[in-house]
Amino acid sequence: MQQLFKLVEESGYVYWSRKKDESEVVRDIFGAYPESVKLLNLFPIVLIMDCIYKTNKYIQPLFEIVGMTSTKLTFVVASAYMEFEQRGTFCWVLDKLKQLFIKQDFCPQVILTDRYLALMNAIETIFSKTTNFLCRFHINKNVKSKCKDHVVDNMRETVEKMWYELIRAGDEMMYHQKLKQLEDVCVDSKDFINYVIDTWLTPHRHRFVKAWVNQVLHLGNTTTNRVEFAYWKLKQMLKNNLGDLCKCWEAMNDNIKIQVGNIRASFQKSFYEVKHAHTSPFYANLRGSVSRFALRQIIEEWLRIDMVGTNTKKCRCTHRKIYGLPCACELGRYTLSGDAIPIEAIHIHWRKLSMEDYIRPFIDDIVDVRDHGNCGFRAIASLNGYGTDGWSMVRRDLEKEIISPRSKLYEELFGYPSLSYFPKTSAHSPNASIYCIGFVNGNHWVQVNMNEGFLLPPVTTDWKKYRTKDATSWMVGFAGRLQHWQHLTPILPKYVRL
Repeated sequence: MQQLFKLVEESGYVYWSRKKDESEVVRDIFGAYPESVKLLNLFPIVLIMDCIYKTNKYIQPLFEIVGMTSTKLTFVVASAYMEFEQRGTFCWVLDKLKQLFIKQDFCPQVILTDRYLALMNAIETIFSKTTNFLCRFHINKNVKSKCKDHVVDNMRETVEKMWYELIRAGDEMMYHQKLKQLEDVCVDSKDFINYVIDTWLTPHRHRFVKAWVNQVLHLGNTTTNRVEFAYWKLKQMLKNNLGDLCKCWEAMNDNIKIQVGNIRASFQKSFYEVKHAHTSPFYANLRGSVSRFALRQIIEEWLRIDMVGTNTKKCRCTHRKIYGLPCACELGRYTLSGDAIPIEAIHIHWRKLSMEDYIRPFIDDIVDVRDHGNCGFRAIASLNGYGTDGWSMVRRDLEKEIISPRSKLYEELFGYPSLSYFPKTSAHSPNASIYCIGFVNGNHWVQVNMNEGFLLPPVTTDWKKYRTKDATSWMVGFAGRLQHWQHLTPILPKYVRL
C-alpha cells in the first residue's frame, strides 16, 4: 500500500484514504489525476458512475467516475477502491468528489448510474440538487430477461416492442396511453407487468423514460456505457486480473494520459479544421469557437426545418433542452431573418476548447480600458472609483511609495504571474475591496470583475518579508480562499489565462 501511495504522490494526484477503526489497514482510497480535475471543472454538467470488477487479485471493486468533454470524448474524473459498496462508503467517495470542484456551489446537473440503491441514496445526500438518471440500457436488459421468463413465446416480441415504445414516449399523455396498452397486452403475464411497474415505472420513471428525461440537460447521455468503455480500455492494458493495486493504478494512469492527449487533440481539431458543411456564413460565429460535434448536431437538427418551420409546438425544442443547442424552430427563425447563429445560442459546454478555462466560472466581467498608454493605472483607477481618467492619481500615489525606504520591495515585487498582494502595514478588514487586474496578449492590462468567493492565488513571498505584524491578519482573513487554491496545486498552473 505504501508503494501505491508513493506512486500517487509522485504523479501529483489529489487523493484521500481512510483506515479501518483503530488499525493501520486502509479500507478505501480515492484519487484523481491533476488533468482530470481540470476537466471536471470545465465539464461538470453530466457525470457517469459505476462499479467495475476483476481488476486486481484482491477482488476489490473499483468505483469509476467519468465525464464528457465538448468534443464528446470520455474522460475519467476519479477512481476509488472501496472495501464495501455501502451507502456510507459512497457518501465518503462523493464527498471527496465534491471537494474537487473549484467553486463550492458547483455540482453536476445529472449523474447517471445503475440501480444501486446505496449509491442513489448517497447521491441524494451529497448532491441533493442533482438529477440522478438510471442507465436505460441495463434497464432494458433486465426487462427483456423478465419478459423471457414470464411472457409466452408468441407474445414476447410484441411485449418487448411495446415496452420500448413506452419508455420512448415523448410526453406524459403518450406515456400513460402506452402504459395502458402494455397492461392490456400483459393481462395474462401478471408477474411481468407487476415487475415492470413496481421495480421501474412507479419509483423511477422520471429517471429513464424519455417524457421526463428529455426535459433535462443531459447532453445525450442516457446510459452508463461510457464507464463500460473506459473499463474495456483498462482491461486491454491490464491483460489479466491477477495484478496488485499498483499494477492496476499504473494501467489506469497510462490510460488517463492517453485520454488527455486525445482530448487536447480534439480541441485543436475544433479550432483549426473546418468541414465543408460548416463554411456557410450561417455558421460564421461558431467556426473555431464551438466543438465540431456541436456543429454536426446543429446541422442534423437543421434538416428538420422543412417539417417544423418556426412552429414551437411541432418542434418540441428537444434539442435545446437536452443539448443546449439551437432546435429546429430556432434555426428556422435565424434562416428566415438571414442572420448567422449567434454564439450565445450555444451552451457554454460546447464552447470550451481548452483545458485552461477552470478560472472562468469566477469571472463576472472583463472591462477593457483605453489602450493608448497607462492601461494598468487606468484599470486600478477604475476599480478604485476614480474612473479610467483618474489614472494619474494612482500613478502619483505609487511613485510616493516607490521613492520611500520600502522601494526595494517594489523592485522585487512585480512581474510575477497570478499572485495576491495585501497591504503592507494595515490590519485585515472584512469589508475590504479586492482589486483584480489581468494581463492579456502580452501587452495590455484589463479590469477583471470577479464573482463573490473566488479563490486567491499565493501571496508573494516578498510581501511576507516586508509586511508589518498587523498586516499578518490579511493571511488569516483570507486563509480559506488561499488554501483552496493551494489545495488544487499543481492542478492550477502559475498563469491564469483570461
